[in-house]
Amino acid sequence: MPTQVRLPVWARDFIDSRANQRNASKTDVIVEAIECLKQREIEALMREGYKARAAQATEISEAQRGALQDLPEW
Repeated sequence: MPTQVRLPVWARDFIDSRANQRNASKTDVIVEAIECLKQREIEALMREGYKARAAQATEISEAQRGALQDLPEW
């Protein structure tokens, strides 16, 4: 589906240059850029999720450590 966007000169120059270097279409270059942005956002969300889970894991680990200390030695 045709879409028109206004880009600054530096962006148009980059797209043209990249397309010529890779023997690709301008559309291919723009789609690649969008895919990179999408991947970056997914990775940022995953990092946030892992940080949240790490805090939960630490809490669970500390709670279990306390419970283990209460067990008699074998």
